[in-house]
Order: sequence, then C-alpha cells, then structure tokens
Amino acid sequence: MDKDKSCSWFWSHNQIFREEDMVAAAVLSGNWNFEGRLQPLIRANYLACSPLVVAYALAGTLDIDLETEPIGLGKDGKQIFFRDIWPSTEEVANVVQSSVLPEMFKASYEAITQGNPMWNQLSVP
Repeated sequence: MDKDKSCSWFWSHNQIFREEDMVAAAVLSGNWNFEGRLQPLIRANYLACSPLVVAYALAGTLDIDLETEPIGLGKDGKQIFFRDIWPSTEEVANVVQSSVLPEMFKASYEAITQGNPMWNQLSVP
C-alpha cells in the first residue's frame, strides 16, 4: 500500500480506532518519537535505525519476529527475511571507505575551538 493510500485509509478509519480503543504504532528513524507525531491516534512510536524502519514497513506490522519470520515475498514467491536485506559488515565498510572522506570533516572541524563569532561575543556572568 503506498503512503497516500495508507494515510487516507488510516484517517478514514479513525472512528474504529477510537471505538475499539486500538493502539496504532509507528517506527521512526528520527528522534521525534512522541505520541501523535505522525497522526493523533498513533500512540506507540518506536525509534529504530533506518534499515529496521524499512524492514517493518515491508513487513507491514510490528507484530513480527524479524529473526524467524519473513518480511515479505520476492517476485519468485520465495520468502525474504530481514537477514537477506541487512548489509554485511564488509558491505558497510566498503561503502564507508568509498564515501566518507577526510575532506568532509576538515572544513567543519578545523576551527571548531574558535566557536561562532556571535557566540563568542556573549558576556559570561
């Protein structure tokens, strides 16, 4: 189900959630995991790394054991497990090695102890 259909379905079923006192849940990758963040009736928000957010979205439920239950089916009908999509340590290391370069940090951190001119002008009691 795509995002627009999923959101409109949820909004159109608000009454059911209220009448049945159901607890809707969400998995977020940011740090804004407070009640009602995505929708007022979503009362259970869980903070997770991005790959877990994707895995739960693919599974379509939080009521799943990602170690033993499939998160979906491939085009060939074969079960796909979380371990099938999680990158290996070697794959992560290769991406970091080729993508995270020293130049990315030098400009940001070479003057870090100097601070911000406006900050430095603040009087200290």
